[in-house]
Formats: sequence, structure tokens, C-alpha cells
Amino acid sequence: MSEKRVLIVDDVDFNIEFESKLIKNLMVGFKTTIHIDTAGSVEEALDIIAKNDPYDAMIIDMNLPDGTGVEIAKVAREKDESVRLAALTIYPNEYEKERPYFDLFMKKPIMVESFKQNFVRLLQI
Repeated sequence: MSEKRVLIVDDVDFNIEFESKLIKNLMVGFKTTIHIDTAGSVEEALDIIAKNDPYDAMIIDMNLPDGTGVEIAKVAREKDESVRLAALTIYPNEYEKERPYFDLFMKKPIMVESFKQNFVRLLQI
């Protein structure tokens, strides 16, 4: 059984809880252990990235109170080029120019089946 490490960055607690539950339920089916860390701001995410080993994947809300998900993506890529990054946004077209920093874009509001499919693609399992 393998273990995956994921960071979820979102300023809405409900979204973090919802995404965490979906991921944990999904990983049971793949017989994969998942460790999820969470952050509610750019500052908190950058601190967590600096203090921890590289993550396998990150789901990053693009619109945070203290900045954008792009700032987080840049730092995450500098630390580990292999990290898989997903941008979570209501307005994916607004961030088209940021596409090079992300492996995929996930649309809000979160739809269960779409989220699961995207997460499997993100982790490449």
C-alpha cells in the first residue's frame, strides 16, 4: 500500500472538509493511504510547504484573502518540480495565462464525480 501526501489550500472550511472526505473515500478504493494537510491562506500554505517534505499533489483555491494560488504554485514547483498542482476556481478562464503552473483546473462549485475524476488524474493513479 502506498502513501500519498496532499495539501489542500482554501479559505472556506466547508470546502476543505468536503474535499478531504471525498479524497479519503476515494483512496480507500485504490488501497492508498492519504495524508492531508490544509491551509487557509497563501501565507499559511507557504509556511507549510517550507516546513514539510514535498507533497505528491496540491489543490489550491485561486482566490485567497491574502493573494492568489499562483504564488503558492510557484513556490511549490521551486521546491519540487514533480508536485502535481490543481487550481480550484469559479472562473477558470480568468486564469488561463497561469496554466503553465498547474497540471489541471478544477471548477467550483465542486461536483462530486468531476472532483473524483480530476483528483485521480491529478495523482496519476
